[in-house]
Amino acid sequence: MIVTDLGKRDAIWLGIVVGSMVAVMGSFIVIFLSGLDDPDVPKAARSGAVSGLAASVIVSTFALHRLREQSTSGKDMSSIREAEVAKVRAILAQIEDISPGPQGTGWSVDEHVRRDRGVLVVDLHGLDAASSSILTERLLERRSDLGRLKLITGKGEITSPDSADPGIRPAVLQRLKIGAAEAEWQVIQKSSSVVLRPMGRAPTPRQWATRFAFFVIPMTGAMTLAFRDLAGSSLEEQGMLFGAAAGLLMTGLLSGYRDRSS
Repeated sequence: MIVTDLGKRDAIWLGIVVGSMVAVMGSFIVIFLSGLDDPDVPKAARSGAVSGLAASVIVSTFALHRLREQSTSGKDMSSIREAEVAKVRAILAQIEDISPGPQGTGWSVDEHVRRDRGVLVVDLHGLDAASSSILTERLLERRSDLGRLKLITGKGEITSPDSADPGIRPAVLQRLKIGAAEAEWQVIQKSSSVVLRPMGRAPTPRQWATRFAFFVIPMTGAMTLAFRDLAGSSLEEQGMLFGAAAGLLMTGLLSGYRDRSS
């Protein structure tokens, strides 16, 4: 989830959407458990509403906290994003000289390095296997100056006249197989792209404690209410205890999320 491009309204709406999905799924689960012949619809609706509210609170709390962390960092995120694009273009400028095609008509950084929905993208369409391998090597060499990247490689097969060179994807993956771990990049393969995600920095004890204090009340409270309702009246106390324990555990895990911005 790329929270860096969200505003407060987006964060709240994200929580509402996720909560609605969880509410629907929770209601159906209770209906199935109570039996389709004589479903307990009121209980299903109540359980779904409580579960959805819990999910909405958890997601919105996390998203709002990420926004708060960024707003208090004093950084101008718009300027930083523009500088990141310019930096990657400068790093890969030499690839223009070795790209296939006549000089001035081949691959160019201005056209193929961009930011798309918050993600820094390097589109390899227009390159061949050899130049793609060199580009990947260049990225690995300058890893200290780079963060998260998405490489558009194509699917590795020709499905249309606009398809990328089928040799690009295997060439890129082969080079990353050798150097990505040492560069502390996690390689996430998708159907027509490869995402390079930084391994990230673990939070300091102070950061962990601050996050825990921010998350613990809404998350533990939401989980306690959700499991109390799901457990039913006969096991209400046990449900609350389990929900509180689960909330504390999730809060601890969530507080330890790694900063993958660089």
